[in-house]
Amino acid sequence: MLIDFHTHVFPDKLALGAVRSLAERAHIVPHTDGTLSDTQRIMREDGVDRFVCLNIAVSPRTEAHVNDFAISLLSVPGTIPFGSVHPDSPNALDELDRLHKAGIRGVKFHNEYQDFYVDDRRAFPIYERCVEYGMILLFHGGADWGFQPPVKTPPHRMRAVADAFPQAKIVVAHLGGQDMAEESIRCLADSSVYIDTSFAACSVPIETAERVIRAFGVDRVLFGTDCPWDTPAETVRYLRSAHFSESELEQIFSLNALNLLGEV
Repeated sequence: MLIDFHTHVFPDKLALGAVRSLAERAHIVPHTDGTLSDTQRIMREDGVDRFVCLNIAVSPRTEAHVNDFAISLLSVPGTIPFGSVHPDSPNALDELDRLHKAGIRGVKFHNEYQDFYVDDRRAFPIYERCVEYGMILLFHGGADWGFQPPVKTPPHRMRAVADAFPQAKIVVAHLGGQDMAEESIRCLADSSVYIDTSFAACSVPIETAERVIRAFGVDRVLFGTDCPWDTPAETVRYLRSAHFSESELEQIFSLNALNLLGEV
């Protein structure tokens, strides 16, 4: 089984413009047009059985619409939609209630687009509610190529959140910190957070990625691509080029995701 824990899907009427804008901002070439149908196509072609669809509330104004879309994906076979809330929204906790009641299993935070530092105390009530509901908190980790420093979710700030919420189910994308592998190992490897492999195949030497994964342990690593910015086939090839056994790859490809989702 192969579960992609990190993909981005947009409503059809917004997908083309959103992907074009993001591609231009970060100077990267997309592999899909961002629609559900095109994402399903590449997942099917590359052997993915299920995929997590990450949505981002970039402002309080868009929060409800983003979550409407996430909830609509619950009826789509093979998809695992995550919602999103914004710390400046007066309705954030109500939105979490709505997501939880609908059956959404996780929340995506992208601190660059949402413009807050991950350890900002104003976000703590949101994190606390996610823990109460057993919802997964998935954070963009480290740099984002579309934004200038300072980085709003560096590993040392992420560690402060992990320490404040030891019961939280936290996933830090991009090997714990895009372009911050050493800090990721130093600050997060001995915590309880999971990391994913999203965007690593096109931005991190495999030797570095293997060192990060070994530091965290293969039981805390999730297969992720960041589709449309990379593909499952390329990420599988990338991981298979390292020195992982088949049983270790099985953990990364699916078993860790199933465990985090509470399905094993």
